[in-house]
Amino acid sequence: MSTANIPPVPASAYEEGLFVQELTPIGGSLVGSFFVGLIPLLTVLFMLGGLKTPAHYASAAGLIVCIFIAIFAWHMPAQQCFESIGNGIVFANWPIMWIVVNAMFIYNTAVLSGIFDLFRRWMITNTPPDQRVILLIVGFAFGALLEGVAAICSAMMVSLGFDPADALTYTLIFDTTPVAFGALGIPVTTLATLTNLPPMALSAMMGRQLPLISLFLPLYALLFFAGPRAGVIECWPLALVGGLSFSVVQAIFANLVGPELPDLIAGVVSLVALIVFVQFWKPPHRPEFEAKLFVDSPNKDEEAPAPTEENKSATQSDNNDKDEKVHMETIDQDGLDRTASNHSSTKTEDQSQTTPAKQPIPLATLTKTTWMEAAIAWSPWLLIVVIVIAWTFGKASSVGLVNVKWPHLHQRVWLTLYGKKYDAIWTFQPLATGTAILVSSVPFCGVVLLYGGSPWIFPKALKLTATQLFLPILTVSFIMALAYLYNYSGIVYTIGLTLSSVGRAFPFLSAWLGWLACFLSGSDTSANSLFGNLQVVAAREIGLSAVLMAATNSSGAICSKMISPQNLTTGVSTIGLHGKEGVILRRTILHSIGMVCFVGAMCCVQQYGIPGIIPSEDYNGP
Repeated sequence: MSTANIPPVPASAYEEGLFVQELTPIGGSLVGSFFVGLIPLLTVLFMLGGLKTPAHYASAAGLIVCIFIAIFAWHMPAQQCFESIGNGIVFANWPIMWIVVNAMFIYNTAVLSGIFDLFRRWMITNTPPDQRVILLIVGFAFGALLEGVAAICSAMMVSLGFDPADALTYTLIFDTTPVAFGALGIPVTTLATLTNLPPMALSAMMGRQLPLISLFLPLYALLFFAGPRAGVIECWPLALVGGLSFSVVQAIFANLVGPELPDLIAGVVSLVALIVFVQFWKPPHRPEFEAKLFVDSPNKDEEAPAPTEENKSATQSDNNDKDEKVHMETIDQDGLDRTASNHSSTKTEDQSQTTPAKQPIPLATLTKTTWMEAAIAWSPWLLIVVIVIAWTFGKASSVGLVNVKWPHLHQRVWLTLYGKKYDAIWTFQPLATGTAILVSSVPFCGVVLLYGGSPWIFPKALKLTATQLFLPILTVSFIMALAYLYNYSGIVYTIGLTLSSVGRAFPFLSAWLGWLACFLSGSDTSANSLFGNLQVVAAREIGLSAVLMAATNSSGAICSKMISPQNLTTGVSTIGLHGKEGVILRRTILHSIGMVCFVGAMCCVQQYGIPGIIPSEDYNGP
């Protein structure tokens, strides 16, 4: 797409006093404007990954830089600049953080009541006490069910002996393929509405991209977690069961049913398949991957992060296996040396971030949970899933909905790239998904009381949640303010237009557009809202498939979910690694880049090599 095909700005836009977005404000050069527009993003990435600055400082710095660029380079009026920031901050807190706050309240209630201990005991007595098994059951399959609050899975893994950085890194890597279909297909239906393409066509196309990633993702994670021998050679049957069950169901539902259920049903089937499979098969025992159940739960005191695993490099066989681990990068922060290639963690004398490890309970002394205890252990998570599904299909979120037209911003900006006025509407949904999770906490609180918990647990859980999420709320507010300012100033459209001007190479960069949008917003739905229509416009001009490019926007977006500041800061707060977002970013960014390159290459193959795989623009199902 070239600047020559941009719709002309009508004289009425200037007569009404609208802010007209400039696409080439830097010397009339699209490329020069592109590089200037990247400065706020590079500021955030450099401060997070290079300087290892806490996310709330990095996102605040990126926002400040963006304010100056928006006002002085893109000539955005100051009033509209700060109105867009306010719009982003409000959206960050409702509905985004409203979901996280209620989910964390349920999690903390489960921890303080002892129900979380029941869940850990169920997990470690009904599956092989092996971290490689738990990685796929909890991190991969169970994480697909809790997409949106998947950081809770990292806390579960830490409580079973995982190193905190390992637990969060792999949880974030797994929180990719379930994201594209999101909360019962909302990202896909949003994309369909914006592009006027059939949701079934988009769902089918994504169902011919994402299952390939889903199939190999468990084996990929095991490779980096445990090494070629312990991870791949010894655990490939487990990875095959988890990946194959998830990908097949995901492909079938996405192609034949629609976008609402592929990841939810796939997560359930994969979870059940893995649990059943390990009743009959288990990997060879390795003491360095033995799961541990500690006496105290990791998050009972927000000041103390979860205990790390004891050093497990005593035997020669362990050392031989560790020599084969795949090296990604070394992290050295405040006396704590961690490597993505070394599963063990050695505590140093000056390590102030972690408390002394508690003595693990001998596994031989554990007894299996009864049916009643198992039901109680699973109750918080089942209640969330069931109520959110019923809430969504019942369209409860639309009850009491209020569309707030943001003052001085709504239709006061001319969206030059699309030739129309820019809407700025904050949709207030009192019964949003976060409220559904809050409602699920009511019966769960009843379960806690029946289990013998004290009513004082609930205010303690609320206080703990507020303490844990104070800085994440700041971070998400700053980064969403940055995203909204990027949108309304026109900076993001300059970047998108530049990437879409590469002609036949566009299929590869199509994935990067989605990647960029999701990094900014932390949401696949928002990424589709931002660049979905641009993908279609560029595709039709170049002569490519609009369905493929729109779907690739969503598939590419999932790849940056693991490095988005919103998800990093929520994750580290859950497991007690406050301020260590940069550590996790350094461990996930190469995975993110590699994955988006794979999606881009797959899009090229589908467009130029096997175009018959692409659904037509009028496809509405078999």
